[in-house]
Amino acid sequence: MNIKTVLKSSVAVAALFAVAAPVANADIKNGNKNSLTISGQVVRAIYHADDGASDKTFQSGGRWTASRVRWIARGKVNENVGAGATIEMNIPISQVAGSQTLGSPGGVDGAQGTSSAWAIRHQFVWVNHKKFGKLSMGNTDPASNGSSEADFSGAGMFSGSDGGGAHGSGIAFMNSTIASAPTASGVTIVASINNLDGISRTDVIRYDTPRFQGLQLKFGAIAGGAWDMGANYSAKFGPVRVRARAGYADTSATSASTNYTLSGSVALLHDSGLLGTFAIGKRNFAGGASKASTDFNLGPGAGANLGTDTNFNGVEDPHFWYFGVGYNAKIFSPGGTAFYVKFNRTEDLAQVANNDDSEADSIGVAVVQRFSSIGAQIGVEYKNYSYESKSNATDNTFDDIDVITLQTIFAF
Repeated sequence: MNIKTVLKSSVAVAALFAVAAPVANADIKNGNKNSLTISGQVVRAIYHADDGASDKTFQSGGRWTASRVRWIARGKVNENVGAGATIEMNIPISQVAGSQTLGSPGGVDGAQGTSSAWAIRHQFVWVNHKKFGKLSMGNTDPASNGSSEADFSGAGMFSGSDGGGAHGSGIAFMNSTIASAPTASGVTIVASINNLDGISRTDVIRYDTPRFQGLQLKFGAIAGGAWDMGANYSAKFGPVRVRARAGYADTSATSASTNYTLSGSVALLHDSGLLGTFAIGKRNFAGGASKASTDFNLGPGAGANLGTDTNFNGVEDPHFWYFGVGYNAKIFSPGGTAFYVKFNRTEDLAQVANNDDSEADSIGVAVVQRFSSIGAQIGVEYKNYSYESKSNATDNTFDDIDVITLQTIFAF
């Protein structure tokens, strides 16, 4: 893989961060006692992808996390009750990472995707009572979102447990069963690898209990009739911090094909900086109908929905497991340095015609450097993706996809 462009860019961006001036969130006061905070981030990346038949270097916006701007208003009713509202928008992107693809043999490499639209990320109001909990209403996270994403890694700018939500996610695996005539399979990274997390941002009324002994429960009533619930726990035992999450999302009222999604995760961090994460989950199908490509949104950026599968009669429900290990180090004075290795195995999420079983793996290695005084990060990640799909007649062979990414985040 040719990575000279990526390495040269990393040196240039690191130098830019070294001379940048510090920035801070903007706080605005108006005639009443409420406060308004304006903040956001700009995310840019350059990555090189190779599907075994062709390769290309792309520039893009973020994939797992995106450029955005937010406005957060807060006020106090009294000492026990607070209220507020949030508007957060994903901004237009010159090149959408999830829409960038490689060409099949004989095709044109390097298809690009541009988004000129603003997209609502959060738009909700809330009221919080110290003793009785918090009630939120609007477009925001339901109770189960993030259930498979407990994490302590400082490398969170990349895709975490969602192995398919990284740069290059829209690239399809090449079917090389016939070595002399490889063909594009139509199965993309994002359609075959996922962390089966709970329902992402949508219109919801959500209630969060107060935290008791480290435990908090959440319940969501989602527009259209779906509902979910979640739990998160945080504590410290001696030198070890613990985070655990679990979620259940019932979509039987809004989806003709999916009954529920169940997932959970746990993360550990030692005072030395050593850390580990484990996650697991499954999605239950209602029966013989096809999966709708719009049932679940898998993250920021275009091309993030599940692909359509018209052949899952009799196959197992999709399921995944994930683990990651890493080290959060303090090497340089500008900020921490994170090292992380991760693995996601997803089974039966994507099928090809006449095949009744699939298995996809994502292996990643990441290094991220933080510049705390200016709210910036720069990181490099290498990902290898593999895919297998079997049928009663034959086992198909698919080439691995390799992606190396340099990504920067500048927060304000």
